[in-house]
Amino acid sequence: MITKALLAKELREPGLSYRDASVYIDVIFKAIGDMLAKGESIQLRGFGSFYVVKKAAHKTGVNDGMEIPEHGRVIFRPYDKLRKAVWNIK
Repeated sequence: MITKALLAKELREPGLSYRDASVYIDVIFKAIGDMLAKGESIQLRGFGSFYVVKKAAHKTGVNDGMEIPEHGRVIFRPYDKLRKAVWNIK
């Protein structure tokens, strides 16, 4: 599993510190979360798309049908290049 700390280490380049990489990651993730919370779609060319779909209120089939209120659900659709790279994992 990749954590934010490991991701920041991978993003370091000459002249870019671990701290700067960590700040950039925080800013990017916050921006993505804020846009999705507003219901906007995000397309990252060569990577994939994030979007929100509305789920209607419904009852579960467990314990007398607990009520689940209407809510949004984040969907990620990878682009072909990423999907094919994942399929080739052994």
